[in-house]
Amino acid sequence: MRAALPAGRVLIIAGDLPAVRGLIAEFFTDRGWTVHERGPGRLDVETGSLRRTVLLGAFAGSRFHLTASLTLREVPGAVEVHHRWGPGAGRALGGAMGRARAAHRHREASAALERHLGAG
Repeated sequence: MRAALPAGRVLIIAGDLPAVRGLIAEFFTDRGWTVHERGPGRLDVETGSLRRTVLLGAFAGSRFHLTASLTLREVPGAVEVHHRWGPGAGRALGGAMGRARAAHRHREASAALERHLGAG
């Protein structure tokens, strides 16, 4: 069985690194995600309850545990944002249904982030 590639999106945002990082952190925090700063160009975000997801799997509902990584890199006049979530999104905790739920929620969050930032 081949390992699946990580899923994600690349956004180009006008602005400088500190401003864009702040906007991204605010976006996720306002939606109930926890933001972990892992350095000047890296944010990890998570939401949901790992305990509930371990116990209930895909049936954890809106509290299904999700994580994603955002890497920010300055390019001339803008910031390139790589929003990634792994093939293990939903882990084996929720089986096929959990992976599908996780992928759907990640795509929704990424699209909302793109709209929020006015990405080009």
